[in-house]
Amino acid sequence: MVNKVKTTIGRSVIRNQRPLWQNPLFQRPLIVLCFCLIASALFGIFGFGRPNIAVAIALDLSSSTYQPQAFNAPGTIMQQEVAAVKAYLEVNSKLGTNPNTIQVFGIGGGKAPALTSNFSSDTKKVEAELVRALQDPNLPKSIQPEPPQDSLDVPIRQALNAFKTVPNSCREIVIVSDAGIELSPQSVSEAVAQKVKINGITFGGKSFEPLKQATVQTGGIYISGADVNLNTSFTEKIFPKLNSNIKWVIFWLGAAWIALMWTLTMPLDRWLFQGTMKMNMTLAGQAALGNAFFWTASTPSIIWKLVGLPIFGDGC
Repeated sequence: MVNKVKTTIGRSVIRNQRPLWQNPLFQRPLIVLCFCLIASALFGIFGFGRPNIAVAIALDLSSSTYQPQAFNAPGTIMQQEVAAVKAYLEVNSKLGTNPNTIQVFGIGGGKAPALTSNFSSDTKKVEAELVRALQDPNLPKSIQPEPPQDSLDVPIRQALNAFKTVPNSCREIVIVSDAGIELSPQSVSEAVAQKVKINGITFGGKSFEPLKQATVQTGGIYISGADVNLNTSFTEKIFPKLNSNIKWVIFWLGAAWIALMWTLTMPLDRWLFQGTMKMNMTLAGQAALGNAFFWTASTPSIIWKLVGLPIFGDGC
């Protein structure tokens, strides 16, 4: 009689067991999962969370970029450099309320003259100052090759010093050069210490290994090759990389993954561990919860190591 009662109660519990999709333990993490996926899509499409960017652009103005023609003459490499900066300014002006702040420097004669007065997000102001600086007849004379070989240490340190005026920005240096230059490890170490990324473009088929290594050490990108197009390098490679909010997209995808693991807790418990693997109810529940807790604990650590967590101010 007792066994019959137990059997009847057990069958009644199974019959009255709430369907999986109606259980709050399944519904709530599912709602969170949907929210995180939508957030990831919105951040990816509309660029939400993109950090403030300050960009110091250093252009090679040495004689190798324009001779035998005149300084900044049409068709010279120097003129292509300037056109690339103008193209960058144009796409930057389309960012709306949060454009990059930009300052342009020159490289030549062991010097790095500022071609624009300060970091500014005013596209027209930066372009006008750049054009005015390049029209200065004293500029070519001031950057004559003395000493014979230029050094990237000078523009990097100039940029690091200028970045003090924009302390709350992600700071990026973009160097354009024909690679006939020097670069000391100390300058790269200073950039790393100040969390400044170095990006480099070398043209004419020349590759400059110290600059390439500097971009690796600081998290920047390096572009080189015989057919390098400076315009597309600036607008289609440098600009998207600098203004990416991929960290936020990955953050929301990571949160979605955690929510998915909690959403799967009951299906794993009922269908896999109890149903297929024939575990008892207690052990199956522990295994399902253990899986959810494992991914909840490990996913933030994985994201941190891969790209950093933007919620802790690591959006650069």
